[in-house]
Amino acid sequence: MSNKQIVCECGHKNPEGTQLCLNCGRLINDDYDKKKTTDVMRYDGQAIRSKTKNRTILDRIWNFFASIKTGVTLLVLTVIAASIGTIFPQEYFIPMNVNPEQYYYEHYGSLGLLYYKLGFHNLYSSWWFLILLGLVAFSIITSSIDRGIPLHKSLKNQRTKKHSSFYKRQRLNLHSEDQVNLDELSQSFKEKRYKVKQDGNHILLEKGRLSRYGPYINHTGLIILLFGAMLRFLPGFYLDDMVYVKEGETKPVPGTDRGYYIKNNDFIYEEYDQKSQSNTNPESIDPSLNKIAKNYETKATLYKNSQEEVIGSDANLKEVASDSIKVNHPLKYDHLQFYQSSFDNSLLKDMTFNLKTKDGKALGKPFTVNLESPKKTYKITDDLTVKLRSYAPDYEKIENGVLATKSPNPNNPAFVFEVTDKGKQSEFSFLRIKESQDISKDNKYDVKFANATNQWATVLAVKKDLTLPILFTGFVIFLLGLAVGSYINHRRIWINTDNCEFNIAAHTNKNYYGFSKEINQVLDKHHISHIEDTKQDIHESKEANNG
Repeated sequence: MSNKQIVCECGHKNPEGTQLCLNCGRLINDDYDKKKTTDVMRYDGQAIRSKTKNRTILDRIWNFFASIKTGVTLLVLTVIAASIGTIFPQEYFIPMNVNPEQYYYEHYGSLGLLYYKLGFHNLYSSWWFLILLGLVAFSIITSSIDRGIPLHKSLKNQRTKKHSSFYKRQRLNLHSEDQVNLDELSQSFKEKRYKVKQDGNHILLEKGRLSRYGPYINHTGLIILLFGAMLRFLPGFYLDDMVYVKEGETKPVPGTDRGYYIKNNDFIYEEYDQKSQSNTNPESIDPSLNKIAKNYETKATLYKNSQEEVIGSDANLKEVASDSIKVNHPLKYDHLQFYQSSFDNSLLKDMTFNLKTKDGKALGKPFTVNLESPKKTYKITDDLTVKLRSYAPDYEKIENGVLATKSPNPNNPAFVFEVTDKGKQSEFSFLRIKESQDISKDNKYDVKFANATNQWATVLAVKKDLTLPILFTGFVIFLLGLAVGSYINHRRIWINTDNCEFNIAAHTNKNYYGFSKEINQVLDKHHISHIEDTKQDIHESKEANNG
């Protein structure tokens, strides 16, 4: 780090890169000013690290990320990347239990398949998007430190006395021979809420300094927002998932590492009368398509697993909450929220069969096969017994004499039944929906399908968000910084009466027109000439517009 200093004519030693002498306000680095910035008062002439240090690799890295161009570029890239994620639905929004690659290809064609292959289906949790957010945050931090610290130092250590060249350089300035009572003039500005700092016959008047910190308050809010957004990708901070639970089933809650289990005790479905028709398919002749749900809710129980996760060990469940989950009426416990999302009635629960003779005469009582956990033997009469020899929940084909299944879900159940009659040879039959055939020869009995019951299942949205307070805090701070920077003006006035002459200069970060009018109102009160604006044409155009 260089110790090079710039010595002003007044004798004050200023750090390298200083534009205005920190003591008297002289312009001491004119060439630097012309090359680097057009407004030497932006940081009160203080040296900015990124504009003075460029010797080491660390300096270059710092300067790169402290650059406004770099920050804007990163923000634009982030916005473009985020917009790409909205071209097609993210994987979270596609139906459950479907192959994502196949879904994107079937619904969006080759472009959808490319979208999936490039990883855009999970864009917001991708490693490169998180890195991009991190770079944006780092750029905001470096640029804020690079400019905020020098600005704070200059505003904190302002000198009242300024050189005459400093007065002449300000956009608003006045030099006159009017006789002025400084105490009375200071009091008038105090009435307009200016803070007064006096050193002999030199006065510094200031108000609205907070405005200069508006962008940095804004940046702080942005950093907190980005931090909260990135926390969502860490385990335990954010959860937004679905759980499919059949009636009577207990399943682990996703995202909790089997720490919690949810049980569907009972699912209640109510619909309007049969005359009611769906507003999406009013012309349908199929009554099942015209059903409109009046109410659907889940009687659920939440359990906490006190057993440490060990392979092969059973869960030790303790009930912690129980409630009826309805639309907009979630079950809540320990930051977890369970919302009623939808339901499913497409899967079969059980199937009932009759045993009949070849001429159609029913024998004994019907028997029911539970498709989730079927029994092996069913007693029909004292002499007749039906045994389930093979079962495939989602029949695909017969492979090596065994029924092969596509999935564990009872979408297309198939059975091989054995009918035994005391003292007679057993008979074998193969059954599936809309198909029945004898396996053994000369069968005397038929197993016939009677009816089926569908399985009700609930689809619950599981949500947990510990980042909301962080995001809310960041958003409030961001809005506060926006308001401070937009609606407060930093106004400063320097006055002296050197050589029995009246000199006044003023600077503001915005709204010079209103500032000059405020000053001239006070000057009129003390019968002093109006302060001059070096850009008078701007005022004249505004006066014409107002007129």
